[in-house]
Amino acid sequence: GVPWGAGATMAALGQYLDAASAAVRAQEGAQLARLLDVANPDAMRAVTSALAENREVNLGALCQQRLPQPHDEVFAFHCQCLGAIAEGRAEDAFAAVTSTTQAFVKDFRLQETAWSLDALVNLVKAAKALAERADAALAAAGKKAGKLHDAGALLMLVYRNTANTSVQEKKRASLFLVVSLFKIYFKLNTLHLCKNLIAAVNLPTFPSFESFPSSQKVTYSYYVGRLAVFDDDYARAEKNLTYAFEHCSTRHPKNKKLVLRYLVPVKLILGRRPTKRLLDKYDLDEYKSVVECVRKGDVRELNDALQKHQVTFIMQGTFLVLEKLRDVATRALFQKTHAFCAAKNPQKANQVSLHVFAKALAWCGAGMDIDEVECVVANLIFRKLIKGYVSHKSRVVVLAKTGAFPPLS
Repeated sequence: GVPWGAGATMAALGQYLDAASAAVRAQEGAQLARLLDVANPDAMRAVTSALAENREVNLGALCQQRLPQPHDEVFAFHCQCLGAIAEGRAEDAFAAVTSTTQAFVKDFRLQETAWSLDALVNLVKAAKALAERADAALAAAGKKAGKLHDAGALLMLVYRNTANTSVQEKKRASLFLVVSLFKIYFKLNTLHLCKNLIAAVNLPTFPSFESFPSSQKVTYSYYVGRLAVFDDDYARAEKNLTYAFEHCSTRHPKNKKLVLRYLVPVKLILGRRPTKRLLDKYDLDEYKSVVECVRKGDVRELNDALQKHQVTFIMQGTFLVLEKLRDVATRALFQKTHAFCAAKNPQKANQVSLHVFAKALAWCGAGMDIDEVECVVANLIFRKLIKGYVSHKSRVVVLAKTGAFPPLS
C-alpha cells in the first residue's frame, strides 16, 4: 500500500480504504492505528471530500469491496464517525465510534496475537473524547447527558476482552484502560465502580505493575490515593499519592501540584507538615495558613483559614478532609495545655484540668462551656488521638502514663 499518514496527502476515499486493506492483510499494527485515529487529517480529508462530492455515498458497500471482513464493517463505521465529526454532529460521532469499537473488539477477541492493539487504544481514546463532546452538546441543548456513562460500558467491554485472555501481549493496555475508566467514574461520581478494578489490578493474573509506562502508573496511583482519601484510609492514601508525586515527571509541574492538593491534607492528618519551600515551589498558598494553624494548635485561626479558602477546597474535593484537621489542631492545643499543667503541678503531670483547657480554647477565640469542652476531649479520646479518660466528677482528663499522645499515623 501507499505510505499513508506519514505526510502523503490522500484525497481519495478509495486510496484510504486500500491503505487500510493493505495494513490489515500485512498485520501492520502501527499503520492500522494511524488509519483509525480520528485526528488523522488525511483520513478526514478523504472522507469529507467523498461526502462533499456525493452525499449519498454508500460507505458500507465501498468498504465491502475493498476490505476483508470484519474490517469492512469497522472502517464503514469509522468513516461515518469522521463524517459526523466534520459536520459537528457530536452524538452521531459517538454512536459511530461505539459501533466501530464493538465491531473491532469482536475480531480482536478471536485474534491469537495483539498486533492490532494500538488501533484499539486509539478507538478507546476517541470514544471517551467524543462521549464528553456529545454530553456537552446535549447539556447545552437542555437534554440529559448520558454518553460518558455509555462510554464507560464500552470501555468495560474492551477491558474484559483484553484482560480475560491467555494472550499476554493483549494485556499490555490493561492499566491504560483501568485509568481511562477511573477518569470516567470520577467524572460521573460513580466511585464505587473503581473498587473492582483495583481488585483486578492486584490479582496475580494481572501483568506486573512495573511493566507499564510510568505515566500510567502515576495516574493509577493518583486515583487510588484519592479513593483512599474518600475512604478515610490515610496511610494508603499517603503511600499512593507519594508514589504519584515522586514518579511524576518534573516536566509536568501542574500534575505534581494536582497530586499535592491531596497529599498535603493527608500528610497533615498524619501529623506530617510540608515545608514552606514545597508550598512556595508549587504555589499552594491556600495551604500556608492551614499548615501554620495546625502547627500552633490555633483552632479559631484554622476555622478562619478553612472559611477563607472554602470554595477552592470544595472545588478540589479536599474540604471534608481538611475539616478533620480541626481535631489535629485541637489535639496540638491540648498537648500544649498538658505541658503547661505538668510544669505547674509536676505531682499530677498526667492530669489536665478541663477548666484550664477551656481557657486555652477561649484564648484561641473558640470559647465554649465546660460540658462542650468535655465532649471535645471525649471525641479526641474516642478517635484515639489521646489516650486517657475524662473524670466527669472532678472535671479533669487523666492521661495514660505512657504514649498519651500516640503518633497520628
